[in-house]
Amino acid sequence: MQDKVMFKFVNFVMNSGKSFQMQKFFSIINHRDFVLSLALVVGLILGEHTRPLAELSVYTLAFVMVFATTGFSFKNWVPIGNALKPLAWSTFLNFIVFGLVLIGLSWLFFSNDPGHRYFPYYVGFILVAAAPPGPSVIPFSTMLNGDNNFSVTGVFGLHFIAMVLTPLILLLFLGDSLIDPLKIFNIMVQLIVIPLIISRFLRHKKILPTIEKHRETVIKWGFFLVVTPIMGMSASVFFAEPGIVLTMSLILLISMYVLGFLYHIIMDKSGARRSMIISSTFMMTTKSSAFSAVAAFTFFQGEPMIALPSAVVSVFVTLFIIVYSGFLKWWEKK
Repeated sequence: MQDKVMFKFVNFVMNSGKSFQMQKFFSIINHRDFVLSLALVVGLILGEHTRPLAELSVYTLAFVMVFATTGFSFKNWVPIGNALKPLAWSTFLNFIVFGLVLIGLSWLFFSNDPGHRYFPYYVGFILVAAAPPGPSVIPFSTMLNGDNNFSVTGVFGLHFIAMVLTPLILLLFLGDSLIDPLKIFNIMVQLIVIPLIISRFLRHKKILPTIEKHRETVIKWGFFLVVTPIMGMSASVFFAEPGIVLTMSLILLISMYVLGFLYHIIMDKSGARRSMIISSTFMMTTKSSAFSAVAAFTFFQGEPMIALPSAVVSVFVTLFIIVYSGFLKWWEKK
């Protein structure tokens, strides 16, 4: 009798240990840092073979946006001041602060060479600076418990504002308006408006608890399917121009990481809400590399170098969520 009891106890302990190990294994492979890092590695390995995923990336990101925006309610826009304040702050951070820093650094490194060999890279950075914020601001902010109202309001509103600001920025720095506002509108409809409408139905009280349970997992692995082809289609460019890529990396390191972390520290010391700081940091440092890449390929088909900054930006945006989450852990332990 005692032997049977002992056997059952040992068997229970062993099964519990295996169960714990499996849970730990799945928690590791489902961690956002692992998922995004895996996307970078898989993209570099597969290269051009990621083209089928690239062709579906708009729809994949739209699907991610549906889940990301289920946490947002239009009631947060009442009174209207709740929308105007984050919209004004988002415009200031994304287009003015980040835009001017990015343009200034790219002008310093790429616009003054005598042979104008590097000028196309400067044009590429202008396209990035003129782009609206990336829709990834919303799911990234959600992953780090940011202010969903601020994120959705900023991204949604700045796509409207970009219809005016983007042509003006291009006119000011390039001397001619190169972007059709209708293209901005199309991106907004596909990646913001339609997902936001669909997410309203998913906020039904009988559906929302299930959505909330699986939201983070869907967002993480949805981004895996988006980031992998961006890296894959850019892999050959990264290996062909290492010196230029390093220079661009320095520009983005300063304009995204240094500027973003300084902003977070200043806002935290001023007593701002943690969730608002996180969302506004993403709003400042995240540009739509997909938008700027499409603009480069559409309007500068004979200048493939102009699209290179967008490819590098896509890597730094992906890495930012990983590095920023690590920065948060370090800063909040101090």
